[in-house]
Amino acid sequence: MLIGLFGILLVIALFNLWRKQTYHLTETHYQLEKDNTVAMTLGKSGRQTIAQISDIHFSRFYSAEAFEQVIAAINQQQPDILLFTGDLVEDFRYWKKRDLQPIIQQLKRLEAKQGKFAVLGNHDYRSNGCSSVREILQKGGFTLLENTSQSVGRFSLTGIEDQRKGDPDYSLTPLQAEYSILMVHEPDQVELVRSLPRYDLVLSGHSHGGQIRLPFFTVKHRGSELYQVGPYRLNSNTVLFVNTGIGTTGPPIRFRVPPEIVYFHFK
Repeated sequence: MLIGLFGILLVIALFNLWRKQTYHLTETHYQLEKDNTVAMTLGKSGRQTIAQISDIHFSRFYSAEAFEQVIAAINQQQPDILLFTGDLVEDFRYWKKRDLQPIIQQLKRLEAKQGKFAVLGNHDYRSNGCSSVREILQKGGFTLLENTSQSVGRFSLTGIEDQRKGDPDYSLTPLQAEYSILMVHEPDQVELVRSLPRYDLVLSGHSHGGQIRLPFFTVKHRGSELYQVGPYRLNSNTVLFVNTGIGTTGPPIRFRVPPEIVYFHFK
């Protein structure tokens, strides 16, 4: 009887650990200032805020209802701009015969004063889903940046298509602006960007931070073998940030890599 009780308690403990590790959302704040080159440190000081989310992977394991906590967190922060760096769905095959309106409605509820912008990730192309994913994002209020740049106030926003599934144009240069931001889904794409020093901040996702991080082993995905999680100083002018994402791919579990929203506060 004691063994059975211990087994039940162990199952409950493991279930709670799985839920906390996989769904407990974290929020990280960085402040940026520019004096010839951009400097980025932890903090919340700034005149304008850009929020970044990535790798939602809507699927049977991550529903529109589960996304509610992300909406609440972002809207509470009231960012000026919201950037999404790809992988809206795990595989569009799952959504072909399902109602997409709950996802569209949840995306619509995300608030950003100066706009919401996105690039596609490699999973968004699965099962010929890219045109449908584009439509979902656009109906949800997002502007797609596919090998193009757009001026938004003090910012130049540039999006380059996915390396593995898209048709990326690595010759793009930023528009004239106080801060130039580049969005790519796969962080290793920065190695191919020809005018990289002209960008102040590069935002990416794809890696999930490994999704499962063990003391002596971390999963590395093609496209994020060089850069996996957090900030990297690429050169004297450019900082790369790799977002660990919201959802999961493969096994529906995260371990020591919580889902995250990142806020960049610009002075």
